[in-house]
Amino acid sequence: MTVVLAIVGGGCDSAEPTVTTPPEVDIGKLDVGNYDTKPRQLGAVKSLEQARIIEAERLGNFVPAPMDIDPRFTHGNPFVPTVFTDPKFALDKIMAVDRFAEAAPDFVAGFQSYGRTDADTRGIDLLNAVLIFPSEQQAADAAAALERADRAADDRNVTVAIPKYSAAQAHWQPQRQSIGSWYATGTFVVFTWIFDYLKVFLEKVDLPAMLALVEKSLDTVVPSIAKFRPTPPDQLMSLQIDLDGMLNRTIARPKEDAWLNPPGAFEARTALHFVNDPPGTRRYLEKAGADRYASNGVELYRARDEAAAVALQKDIGGLTKRFRSAESPANLPAAECREYIGRTRMAIRFYCSVAHGRYAAFSAAHQLLDAQQRISAEYAVLVSAR
Repeated sequence: MTVVLAIVGGGCDSAEPTVTTPPEVDIGKLDVGNYDTKPRQLGAVKSLEQARIIEAERLGNFVPAPMDIDPRFTHGNPFVPTVFTDPKFALDKIMAVDRFAEAAPDFVAGFQSYGRTDADTRGIDLLNAVLIFPSEQQAADAAAALERADRAADDRNVTVAIPKYSAAQAHWQPQRQSIGSWYATGTFVVFTWIFDYLKVFLEKVDLPAMLALVEKSLDTVVPSIAKFRPTPPDQLMSLQIDLDGMLNRTIARPKEDAWLNPPGAFEARTALHFVNDPPGTRRYLEKAGADRYASNGVELYRARDEAAAVALQKDIGGLTKRFRSAESPANLPAAECREYIGRTRMAIRFYCSVAHGRYAAFSAAHQLLDAQQRISAEYAVLVSAR
């Protein structure tokens, strides 16, 4: 699978716009392609697999962004899966997952955060994957078994203790400046992984620094996820798919889209896990008073009010040196489009945005017409939604 959005955010701060009466839009004249323009009522989950996904998304609202752990971690990476029920799609690059099912047979779902101190591989990577289990004992057993399985997969792994968290199971690789820690807390296992590219390049070894960062990470993650209340296993099928009607207000993701994460509705701050520029995105969201976020066929935010939604559209969807203006959709003058002209490989080329009421929506596609049709269809959905 590949990434749907490789470039998210990156606009420039705009002055708070004055809300004027928008031009009358004839919804029937919008080019929406094959996209459905009717709001949906998604209701309860339809399968256990979908329930596990929704549970992972609920957990995501309580997993801190890396920059909340340490302000050095200012770079995200949308190429890293975040919501998962199968670890081979999320953890196989950093953990031996071939024995995961054996070591953690009761695993429910997981949500992971990832950040780095440098946009390229010249700094430190920090990942926290929070895994849900039905009981505290199952979580404790899984933490020990997962660490054993991963340690046995490479003879360079050396057992190490995390001083502040004596119950953590951990090992590191001195030659690679890499460390992994599995810590059971309540019904969760927190897997913390750190890789220091710079020290590897400089051929330096600094275990105390890595241990201190693991401790600092757990100091932030553990109390935050303790606020989350997991759904009892026998009640998973009662979970509601949507959150405050956010997904109901988004166009469906086409089957042709490549994606890493399933559609989901979150608190606005959780969007920081899915973007390249978490500090900039947070600044825009706080300025707009945004409280909800959804990802589906478009990205959708709910702002404080109409003026804040217009400002958010300008801030996230505005032009920078990496973008140039593109043609707006026909018969939708409120929408704006841009073309990516930067050097990032595999980046989506075209982006469009629009605001309506409290909502700001953003589309992305390899073809301009597709980006225009998505944002036009999304506008129609927002107009029709109640």
